[in-house]
Amino acid sequence: MIAHGQYDAFVRLLPELYSAQTLETFPRHILDLTPRLIRADSYAYNETNFARRRFEVLMRPAPEEVGLADLDTTLASLMHQHPMVLHNRNTDQRSLKMSELASRRQFHRLELYDMAYRPARIEYLMTGGFKLSAAGDIVTLGFGRQPRDFDEGEAEVLNLLRPHLQQAYRNADAMTTFQRQLEFREQSLEGSANMAVVVVDNLTIENASPLARRWLATYFPGRDGSRSNDQLPDLIARWLGYWHAAFNRKHSEVRPCAPLTIESPDGQLNVRLMETRGEQSILLLTREPTGDDPELLERLGLTRREAEVLLWISRGKTSREVAAILSITPKTVDKHVEHIQQKLCAENRTIAAAIAWTAFRST
Repeated sequence: MIAHGQYDAFVRLLPELYSAQTLETFPRHILDLTPRLIRADSYAYNETNFARRRFEVLMRPAPEEVGLADLDTTLASLMHQHPMVLHNRNTDQRSLKMSELASRRQFHRLELYDMAYRPARIEYLMTGGFKLSAAGDIVTLGFGRQPRDFDEGEAEVLNLLRPHLQQAYRNADAMTTFQRQLEFREQSLEGSANMAVVVVDNLTIENASPLARRWLATYFPGRDGSRSNDQLPDLIARWLGYWHAAFNRKHSEVRPCAPLTIESPDGQLNVRLMETRGEQSILLLTREPTGDDPELLERLGLTRREAEVLLWISRGKTSREVAAILSITPKTVDKHVEHIQQKLCAENRTIAAAIAWTAFRST
């Protein structure tokens, strides 16, 4: 049902859809893009929750421009009679036209029509979106027209967009968390953050934080983490190359741009494509520690090296064994142990090891 030109426009739009956004900027960003896919007289980004009678809407043209200054309040008070809201709360939010639920006569009889849609000169509606939370929050895009209804091709374009819209929202949520971490943590506390950014140009690392380089060195053996090693790991390069090709319409079908996940015994590294323009991309790395991870011990106030020493001590290693593992001298290990005991107020290394064990089990 989708014309070649419609699909071509959809694929061209995807790189911009996935460009780095926060939850604050995401709704306006989406409203800037959707007119390039589906033409309408009005566009809306809605977040609703029927149980809590929550209806938040960002609309273009702005509600006050069409005499609807209190649109959020009006829709929240009348959402119990909104056929599309009632339908969406119990479905997967696939694209839906008002004409599929009610005739024009039935639509005109609703108080909802007189209070919201008649002033905005909206006779035909189409929505589509995704479930935001188990608590019943839903995100939908709304399209309004006066002269004619939406056709099946436009409905299918909206259905194509839905999974990408959901993934872009998740990316925006991750970027919001990352920005909050930057706002509230000093650079000296970078080790306690669980996110880092890498800027890539033509599959080469153009810029990366020390934390990002350390993670790449950890998850891809053979890398030293230094600035001289700017070649992107092969797995990430192939993953990124796939999405560059997809966004350049070299694949017949474009799937949602889900994160690349790399597993290791000590944790999971997620790589998200936050923005891509030409050969330049921005990657957001997030790390989810599992098992016995030295980064968890840094939260006890230890340095990175002290955390590594305590990890091996908690596994029953002697100072000589720890020295061999970390390529340092036994005397240096003992010095680290002394500092660890002081910081943890531990009388001996056995108690320090017990503190480490407790920290691992409580995460």
